[in-house]
Amino acid sequence: MSEANSAAHAKQDKGISQIVESEKRSWGSVAFIWIGTMICIPMLMVGGIFAGALTINSIFWATVIGFAVCCLLMILDGIIGSDLGLNATMTSTKAFGMTGANFSMALVIFIAETGWFAVQTATCAMAFNTLMEVMGVSFPFWLACVIWGAVMCVTAVYGVRWMSVLNYIAVPLLLILCIYGAVHSIGTTGWSQISSTITTNAMAMPAAISTVIGLFALGATCNADYTRFCRSRSDVIKATILGVLPAATIMILVGAIMALGTGNYDVSSMFAGLGLPVLAMVVLVLATWTTNTGNAYMSGLAVCKMFSIKDKNRPVVTLIVGAIGIVFAIMGLADVLNTYISIIGAVVPPIMGIIIADYWVICKGKKENWAPQKGVNWVGIICWILGGGFALLETLGVFSVFSPALDGVIIAFAAYIILFKLLAGTRMVGQGEMTIEEATAKAR
Repeated sequence: MSEANSAAHAKQDKGISQIVESEKRSWGSVAFIWIGTMICIPMLMVGGIFAGALTINSIFWATVIGFAVCCLLMILDGIIGSDLGLNATMTSTKAFGMTGANFSMALVIFIAETGWFAVQTATCAMAFNTLMEVMGVSFPFWLACVIWGAVMCVTAVYGVRWMSVLNYIAVPLLLILCIYGAVHSIGTTGWSQISSTITTNAMAMPAAISTVIGLFALGATCNADYTRFCRSRSDVIKATILGVLPAATIMILVGAIMALGTGNYDVSSMFAGLGLPVLAMVVLVLATWTTNTGNAYMSGLAVCKMFSIKDKNRPVVTLIVGAIGIVFAIMGLADVLNTYISIIGAVVPPIMGIIIADYWVICKGKKENWAPQKGVNWVGIICWILGGGFALLETLGVFSVFSPALDGVIIAFAAYIILFKLLAGTRMVGQGEMTIEEATAKAR
């Protein structure tokens, strides 16, 4: 998910360089970052989606199972970051090669972040329009998208530092509003009515689990950005599980309860139905603004990485990427949010499967066996296409095995082990080893 990635890059002291032992932190500090990441609008939006298609009991189990799968993959992936002291992109430089890692990871980040920018621009525009309606002003949706999208883009270029201060205000306010929303919904509608509104699942559980994984796919893939600061493998486990699972489950359930209690499944309408429309819309605008700034920033940075664009040109690239996101927002990407999340859930998780297979099977989980590869590891790229393609075909309904997101990881994991062993020693797995120092210097 987008929040994780933007928060990671905003908080780390180093970007590409290797973290040394003296720079390690307590697992609690890493867990706290994840907790803050979970308190976000997209969690509520997915809760609203589930509320119209699943029973409360099924929402709970789909969320717990989906995030448990995410946590398992995150732990295996995050330990690599902790062992090596490297961020997510750098930990993939053996499985994909230096050139392949920059392109594959950057491409995924660009697609995911631009999409989330569009979705949250639309959410902010709808919240702003609702606020205007309360004041008796009618405002075109497309114009609200343009205005707020532009504000967020400009903020991403010039105001990242002070936006972190605003984030300290917006996140607690959002948390308080969510608690109030859950209590208000249960108090006015009654738990028995909320829990009995949906009695039969209209969405299959495997599809619901894939939606949960897709929601958090990008954030999960970037876990090493955080865990490279963990002192031990056990710290990675504690930070990941306690930082992600409880808060994520609560936020999605709160989104579902608010949707069922207010009778509105759109997050803006959901908040407007809480009896505090002005305050709710102001908080919603602030929360999406702070998050979306990170989406625009990371999307622009990803394009710069893909095409080796110099940093001095990043502001222009960020504005262009933001303009693309605004167009998608006006076109209604938020209206097909579930489909978008499902696609992200198909193509992103296989990356983790490949990195995990490379480190835990090929390198036997030992950091001394790991080294970045020059050029492109075509085995990694091919296995990503195989895993992501398989999951995407499942998502499109061509066939069905279990859960597209999980199936794609398994396919990519198994394919990498087989192909790597068959092609080891050839240029298909890279063009020669590098030291970590050489790799980080080259990446900078």
